[in-house]
Parts: sequence; structure tokens; C-alpha cells
Amino acid sequence: MKTIKLTETDLSRIVMKVLREQESPNYMFFSNLEQMKRQCELLLELDPHTVDEILMNGHDWADDHISTAKENIDQVFDFMMNETKRGELQPHDEMGMMSEAEMTEKQKKNTPTNPSLWQKSLSWAKSRYKVCPSAYCNGAAAKHYKSLGGKWKKK
Repeated sequence: MKTIKLTETDLSRIVMKVLREQESPNYMFFSNLEQMKRQCELLLELDPHTVDEILMNGHDWADDHISTAKENIDQVFDFMMNETKRGELQPHDEMGMMSEAEMTEKQKKNTPTNPSLWQKSLSWAKSRYKVCPSAYCNGAAAKHYKSLGGKWKKK
């Protein structure tokens, strides 16, 4: 392990950065993302042949953890992208408020055009997830429903 010498100025800068980060109510979200980014960059700098040798010597659990982490990141990424797109598409007046007509439209719920196919997809998802209803279970059911040709309408 490397020994790093920090000056008082460096230490003060780091402390100030941490304090600024903690001012945000979601500082841990961003702090965790930064740490994952740093760790991924370091892992990507490793020699691929050395990594292959390590993984082949009975450490395939590491590959499983990376796959699970990727799935989790994919879900958070998709959620955030959908939320930010939804925010961009919401019409507002000059004061940033939605009109009553816009609020009524937003309150309409998506309903399946083929309820029996939706129930089949929901049953399929429930058989694969321990917790249902949940975002994971409902998301899997919706994806399965769509893959079978199901469509949605506003009601």
C-alpha cells in the first residue's frame, strides 16, 4: 500500500469537500456513485489476463457480484432517466404550476388493453419474486406483458 503525505491545505480541502457534499440531502447517493466510479476505473486498469486467472481459480463469485451490481445500476439508471424525462415533458405555466386540465391528464392511470394477458404476466412475475407487489415484480410483469404484445391505454 502506498504512503501518501497530505499537507494541511490538502486536508482542509478534503474536509471542505466532504462538508459541502453533506449539505445535500442525498449526499450519500452521490458519494456512493463517486466511489463506484473510482473503483470501476481501478478495476478496468487491471491486466485482463491476471483478472481472468483470478476468476478461473474458483472466484467466479466476483463475476456474480458484478452482474448483480450491473442489474441494480441498470434499474436505478432507467428509473432516473424516466423520472428526468417525465419532468421535462410536464407542461407548466409561468409560475411553474400545472393547470387543472394538465393535472387531470396526469392523474389518468395506465390500464392494460388485454386484462387477461396482464393477469397472466402478473402471475408469471409473482412466481419469480419473493415480494409482490414491488417495483421489481411489477416491472418484470410489465416487461413480460409488453413482450407478449400487450399494450396500455390511459383511463
